Amino acid sequence: MQSVAIPTVFARHCVVVGMMLLAAAVSGGSQQLAPPEYLRTVQEAQARFSAGEWKAASEAFGRAVAANPHVAGSWFMLGLARLNGGDARGAVVALKKSLELGADQPRRVAVALARAQAAAGDNASALEALERGIALGYRERRALWEDAGFAMLRSDERFRARFERLAAAGDVARLPREAGWRWDLNFLVEEVERIRFNAFRKISPTDFRSQVDQLASAVPRLSDEAITVGVMRLMRSLGDAHTNASPEAVPKWTKTLPVHFQLFDDGLYITAADSASANVVGAEVLEVAGRPIKTVLTLLDSVTADDNARTNIRNGPRYLRYPQVLHGLGVLPNGERLPVTIRDANGGRRKVLLETAPNDPAFNRIAAHPKWIHAINATPGKLPVGFRDRRTPYWFEYLPETKLMYFQFNSVVNAQGESLANFMRRLFVAIDSTAAEALVIDLRWNNGGNTLLLPPLIQGIVERPRLNQRGKLFGITGPYTFSAGMNAATMLDRHTRVMLVGEPTVSSPNFVGESNSVVLPWSGISLSISDYFWQTSWPTDYRTTLAPELYAPLTFRAFLAKRDPAMEAIAAVRGGEPVVP
Repeated sequence: MQSVAIPTVFARHCVVVGMMLLAAAVSGGSQQLAPPEYLRTVQEAQARFSAGEWKAASEAFGRAVAANPHVAGSWFMLGLARLNGGDARGAVVALKKSLELGADQPRRVAVALARAQAAAGDNASALEALERGIALGYRERRALWEDAGFAMLRSDERFRARFERLAAAGDVARLPREAGWRWDLNFLVEEVERIRFNAFRKISPTDFRSQVDQLASAVPRLSDEAITVGVMRLMRSLGDAHTNASPEAVPKWTKTLPVHFQLFDDGLYITAADSASANVVGAEVLEVAGRPIKTVLTLLDSVTADDNARTNIRNGPRYLRYPQVLHGLGVLPNGERLPVTIRDANGGRRKVLLETAPNDPAFNRIAAHPKWIHAINATPGKLPVGFRDRRTPYWFEYLPETKLMYFQFNSVVNAQGESLANFMRRLFVAIDSTAAEALVIDLRWNNGGNTLLLPPLIQGIVERPRLNQRGKLFGITGPYTFSAGMNAATMLDRHTRVMLVGEPTVSSPNFVGESNSVVLPWSGISLSISDYFWQTSWPTDYRTTLAPELYAPLTFRAFLAKRDPAMEAIAAVRGGEPVVP
């Protein structure tokens, strides 16, 4: 039988399973420690699987589950190895056992089971397993229609219509405008109900459906921008920052303002712009379309998805770059330009019309565009270490004059050329081999990534008691500390003796997260519907934000003067009185 290629989503999941498999093997139901031979067998199975040696992987995982039949992850890997090796019936047995044992992410296991049953020629059972996986919140629902593993379901007239409904695979593109938007809105509700974690904990399903119906009934008299903003408002009502419709995900919005807005403790400023808008760099934004900036930010807050009251510090300036949003809110007559009143660097007040330009993929929502004109470069002096190289995922620098190791952690990813785990090893070797007396972990610009990559950071700290002390370990947080970056801050707060410095985070220690792309078929708008609950802190932790012990807000005045209040606060603590335990 022809082998079946593993979809990318399964390949990613297999990496996660592989990382946890040895630990699971020891704790997966047996009270006895597994013998060394068993652990070697699991290691061999994982290595064979990673190499695509399906027969050898199947044999090794077969020996593993025979020795310890209680590990759901082993059965899952065995099922995938068998399926890819052409043993569909054997895969069915293994995947059923994985589900029976309470598999991690059962929605993916159920869809894998459906593939195996389809490959074995049992379309009826395949459809049942597929329904189960979709009901459990399988993310890539519409991709299933084109999946080669389900070709038989598409071609079997007994199941085709049912499969088409499951995969939401209707020919939506040909629908007229009103019908298309309504189809999208109904699909939005279905996906929120199906995917989102505890979907209606912030709003009742009745109220949510009522808002959807009101928007659907208003479609004939609303512009596309107004409907899109209505979709943003719907997603915002669900109550977490990862469940959203962001302006970057609207395919028709191909233009933005070529400026970078940043909200500081002392106001909203334009910190960078392209050469055509150089005359506004460094200016404070006072009004937009004749409305005070606070009023405009409040309007934007009504459509930006939030975790807490501070999230708009991160999102408000981001959405302001899209005049289409304010047009949809009825503030502007069109989405092509933005009239603003500014106070320029000389203190003069004047009105400016900012024009949109084609989106530039090199733009970064935190560090702007590397080729733009930046306000901070106009002032003399050396750039503080905390403001350098915010586009690189992670880097460190030893500061010998203060015997401090500074680590800027901007993204929880495996960067090209060096994995995060290898970087962490290199960081701690550098700490051990220098005279470093303290470590600063700067998370201010960390917008997220993969939380599963964080353990080496925490482990490296707790293994070094000389470093894991009050006054010797610092973490800097701010309004861009988000998602996996937020989890990093929470892990430090819970598991180490870190002293947090800077500004409160825009998420809570425990939060609903995960960015999952769900594309509305007619409009093409990409939504994110979060489906994980990250309980990174204690179950009783109901803080809405992770507040730093040393509050050191960044003002534009300090930023422009190339001063870093957070690093100054750390220096003051290290040079002052002993830190109270």
